[in-house]
Parts: sequence; structure tokens; C-alpha cells
Amino acid sequence: MRVTPFAALLVPVALTLVGCGVPLEETRAVSEAAAAFTAREQASDTAAACDFLAPETREELAHDPGPTCAAGLAEADLPNPGDVRTTEVYGRQARVELDQDTYFLTSFADGWKVNAAGCTPRHRKPYRCLVKGG
Repeated sequence: MRVTPFAALLVPVALTLVGCGVPLEETRAVSEAAAAFTAREQASDTAAACDFLAPETREELAHDPGPTCAAGLAEADLPNPGDVRTTEVYGRQARVELDQDTYFLTSFADGWKVNAAGCTPRHRKPYRCLVKGG
């Protein structure tokens, strides 16, 4: 079989692109953090769910509607998100699309935390989120 010079150049490029992908463990960690938040929030264990929120998001919920993160999260009345459909990781940021919701997460020293939940896309505008950091 004869390999053309062009095809020979594509192989190293393809191998380089494959190496730039996000490790499966990282994608799995994001999905697991999203699922853990969902499980606690759907079980109405909002205090435990707050542990899976980014610090700025916890603070925002404690102030608006407040008086605590747990109370603010209960007041937010998030939809039943369903199961994780896709997870996309962009460095320290990630987006998790669920059946009925979208979460945005950030990587912290102690793991992935949800920055925003209850998010719906808007045409040519940023997502609208029921829960988000300041």
C-alpha cells in the first residue's frame, strides 16, 4: 500500500489532536458532581446540595432570596433536571446538559462545583439561570 505525503502528514496531526482531548476521568468527575448536586436537590436536602455549589453561588443564594443557601435553593424551585445527556469541559469550566436543565460548573481545589443551575438557552443571548453566582 502506498502512502501519499499528504496522508503521512495527517497521521501526526490526528494523533496530536487526540492528545489534546479532556481526560475521561475529568469528564466523569464533572458529571458526578452534577449528579450529586441533582440527587440532593431533588431529595429536598438543600443544605447538602449547597455543598456542591460554588462559593459565589452559595453566597448569592444566602442573600437573594436568603436567609441561607438552603432556603434560597428551596425557593429557587429548580426543575427536575433528569439524567445527564452531555458533559463538555473547557479547562476549569464545564457545561452539563441534562434532560430538562443545563448546569455550569467550575473546578476548585476540592473538586467541581455548580456555578449555575436551572439554565435555559436563549437565542443569541446568554443562558438564563434560576441559580447563579454573583
